[in-house]
Formats: sequence, C-alpha cells, structure tokens
Amino acid sequence: MADDTFAGSWHSTYWYPSNTHDGEDTSEYDVEIQQTGNELVIHSLPNPIHAYIQMRLVVDNELASGSWLENTSPEGEFQAMMYSGVLQLIIDDNKQRMSGTWVGVGRNLDKQRPEIYTGKWELIRAA
Repeated sequence: MADDTFAGSWHSTYWYPSNTHDGEDTSEYDVEIQQTGNELVIHSLPNPIHAYIQMRLVVDNELASGSWLENTSPEGEFQAMMYSGVLQLIIDDNKQRMSGTWVGVGRNLDKQRPEIYTGKWELIRAA
C-alpha cells in the first residue's frame, strides 16, 4: 500500500443513541488523515463548535481498526465531555469510503452512570 493511499481530507460521521428522543443523533467532523505505512492518524479540523475528534487506525487489507477520542463542544449537550472507544471499518474497493461500527463508554444522562454504547461510523473522502 502506498504511503498516501488514505492521506488527505475526509468527512467523518458517527451515529449514537439520542438522549432527547427515540432513535439516533449524528456527530460530524471534517477530518484530515495522515498516513505512514499502514497506520492512519486522523484529526478533526477546527470547527465553530470547538469540538475535537482524533483516531488512530491500522489498515490490514480491507479492514481499518483502532481507537477514537472525542472532546465534545463546551456549549453543547455534552458540555466538553471526553469520550473514547474502539472501532473497525471496512474499506470500500476504491478506497474512498470506510464504514463500520464503534464501541465506547458513555453516560446515560438520565441515570448518570456509565454504559457501553455502539453505533455506525463512516469516513468519506472529501471531493
């Protein structure tokens, strides 16, 4: 694999269970991927809500596996909380999209205790 196969600008979206309604909400970031061999370091670009996400993934053929860390917006629902977890993403054949599942520990705002959550995550190369 070339050292720049995944390098560049991407759009990240993940889905998580809503605390305010039935169903899911999304969190979206424009991110930059830096690649060294089969290792990817992903970080969000500056944004108006002052939230931040980073990921470290290792690519093995059509699978990218690793960890994520998010610092949520200080003004938002989660008030600058730090969340982390792991994820696995399947890489599409043209290497323009990765999609899969994340898992992480969060807090149910009603119960105020930690719970394990899972959801869908995708990265799409920016045009």
